[in-house]
Amino acid sequence: MKKFLGLLVLMGQTKKSCWRDYWSTDPLVEIPIFPKTMSRMRFEQIFTFFHLSDNVENVLSTDRLYKIRPLLDYVISKSQSMYVPKQQLSLDEAMIPWRGRLKFKTYNPAKITKYGILVRMVCESESGYICNFEVYSGVGKKLAESILSILQPYFGFNHHVYQDNYYNNVSTASILLENKIRVCGTIRENRGLPKLLIEKSKNLQRRQMTFLRKGPILLLTWKDKRLVRMISTIHDASMITTGNRNKNYINDKIKPSCIIEYNKYMKGVDRADQYLANSSILRKSIKWSKKTAFFFINCLLFNAFVIYSKKCQNKIRYKKFLLEVARIWLSSESIESNTQPANTSHASKRAPHKDPVSRLSGKLLDHVLEPIITASKTNPTRKCRVCSSKGKRSETRYICKTCCVPLHVGECFNFYHTKKNY
Repeated sequence: MKKFLGLLVLMGQTKKSCWRDYWSTDPLVEIPIFPKTMSRMRFEQIFTFFHLSDNVENVLSTDRLYKIRPLLDYVISKSQSMYVPKQQLSLDEAMIPWRGRLKFKTYNPAKITKYGILVRMVCESESGYICNFEVYSGVGKKLAESILSILQPYFGFNHHVYQDNYYNNVSTASILLENKIRVCGTIRENRGLPKLLIEKSKNLQRRQMTFLRKGPILLLTWKDKRLVRMISTIHDASMITTGNRNKNYINDKIKPSCIIEYNKYMKGVDRADQYLANSSILRKSIKWSKKTAFFFINCLLFNAFVIYSKKCQNKIRYKKFLLEVARIWLSSESIESNTQPANTSHASKRAPHKDPVSRLSGKLLDHVLEPIITASKTNPTRKCRVCSSKGKRSETRYICKTCCVPLHVGECFNFYHTKKNY
């Protein structure tokens, strides 16, 4: 299984339209590490029967995610126990691409991936580390309940959570404040804004603001190119410079502090999405559970990269980190390798379907015939490539060491390495 996952990681590094191309013998597209590690039939067998739960025990289960529930619980427990995030967190949503038939498939026209499985994530704002998540399963759970459940592990630690206008509400902000979690973000007009603030906002000119307070809850409206409505239990209504000069003004730009902090710390989930999309291990499948499982394995790889980057002084790129992980998994010894005979490592390779480019190089001394070696047969034979092209059923005991093509000694060997149409 380690080698199977290692090959999935390598597939994310070298993209091909069809996964069978990774085992191609065409010298123009072949990747030797794949057939050396595992046969195509073996990989297809593992991929076909990849399963994460016991169907017999979950016959009467009402959980729509029972097929991936063991993996979800494992990923959440590991993500929360291995790393303690900093104070600033961001709450947003990610999308697992899926266009098949599924009860809880969602559609969001504002996203690049419009159809898929919705995953609400809590990430560290600085690094993008995925701290907690919840898969939307369409069971009628209210939005406020989802926000409280996904932030529940961080109650009482005075975290600052930045979220957009879909999740912010005045009543939800007051509940989170009681549990020692402060929020900041944009808010919609119908999510608890008082009428007085709405009326004041209509007369604002550009670069003007108005605000109201209800204890620690700040409701603010800022007019820039358009109206920006903010809610915050972290900031006050002070204005600070952005550090950027406007060509129409001599002085520096100034904005409310809550807007500047929101733009700074709201990028946690977007940063995680950017890493997950780079060298992704997702593969096309007709089962939603497989694609979702590979997505969360991808999340674990990213979290491991964040922890490694923070613990080690040597900086490493995400792509190189994945290559090192694949190298370790592919080099792990298996039971089969310990029980094989000693001469199986020198067994003859499978003949390529297409002729190699170097067969007409003109250097016949580079092409040497050697006996065919296999693990099972004592005197193995294969079909001669030249005789097969002429419709003859004739087998040989020799193979070209350079081209890996079975050939007869003498005339067939010369024809194959000297004539274009043999």
